[in-house]
Amino acid sequence: MADNLNLNTGSGPTKSRAIDRGSDVFTQVTQIDIGGASGESLVSAANPMPISSQASYVEDTPHVSGAIGNLMLAIRSDSDAVTADNGDYTILKLDEEGRLKVSSKPSSYPDITGDITAVQATIGTPVAGGTVSGDVSRASNVMMFCTGTFSTINVTFEGSIEATGDTNWFGVQAVRSNANTIETATGNLSAQPAYGWELSVNALKRVRVRCTARTSGTQSWRFVQGTYATEPIPAAQVSATQPVSGSVTATLAAAVVRAGFVAAAGIWYDDSATVLAALATFTGTSRDLTVTATATAMANAATYNKEVRVSAESDQSGTLWVEFSRDNTNWRRAKSAPTAAVTGGGQFAEIIFRPSWRYMRVGFTNGATLQTRFSIGSMLIAN
Repeated sequence: MADNLNLNTGSGPTKSRAIDRGSDVFTQVTQIDIGGASGESLVSAANPMPISSQASYVEDTPHVSGAIGNLMLAIRSDSDAVTADNGDYTILKLDEEGRLKVSSKPSSYPDITGDITAVQATIGTPVAGGTVSGDVSRASNVMMFCTGTFSTINVTFEGSIEATGDTNWFGVQAVRSNANTIETATGNLSAQPAYGWELSVNALKRVRVRCTARTSGTQSWRFVQGTYATEPIPAAQVSATQPVSGSVTATLAAAVVRAGFVAAAGIWYDDSATVLAALATFTGTSRDLTVTATATAMANAATYNKEVRVSAESDQSGTLWVEFSRDNTNWRRAKSAPTAAVTGGGQFAEIIFRPSWRYMRVGFTNGATLQTRFSIGSMLIAN
């Protein structure tokens, strides 16, 4: 026996057929009007889920009071455990405080793996097993490590700013994970090393290792991509041989020069060794303190003379002096020093000063007795 069932939940017409309760229920319903204007809510085989204008809005529609919307549910998920299988639809997740879980941790990407089993001698000539490479366009840095059983394998680190191609590779720097050592290649390895390498891959599309030498075996590589926007090679600020220490009490290595010492040009002049008669005077050569005087002189403005040292020694007393000139013609005596007796015999005088005029000359005036020995010399120092 079949009953006629009229389904009408709104004001519009309802089309129906007799429904046999012993058969597939509702399969014979062809159209149901659940209300609404212009037929927008007609349920039919062609429109099984009608959209009502009371709950859906056109893009950029302004909000009005009393607007009706659909309730969207989310799931509380205290842990970060997976709640859906790969490829399944899922819903938004909330933490234990009802806060929406968002991507506050960096994205993760599959590791890049591969084996080195052959030599690829040149960048643009592909050889099977000669490289291990991968896409790092979404990463900021990469940690690399190799394992396996192999002998005398050397690979070079390379990057590319192109997504494809065999010839657009170039060398990049990597820093060892256990030392302040920058390398562009691993060097010959015959066993798994005790360290990995970290590379900055910002702005690179691909990165790879390319084998340039190999004796035997298989060297397996794994690249782990990182997405923190940081520079992973602070070692690039210093050379691989410089010690780095955070201690203010670090001991300086022994050396034959002073720590922090920077050498600059200097000139020594053997002004005279000719003995002087009684009351005689020696007048030295004029020196231009701003230009090159000899092959070993200060050569430019960066090494102008900063200090002058003059000394004289004799068996007789006398006076050492220094004169300056602004035009190399008119001279003015600026400093003088009488000799003093030295224990063990002889007389000595010394003058040290910082010049401020362009030209200089040194001299000595002998006392009342003929000298039997005499020496006067000067040194111009640039720092």
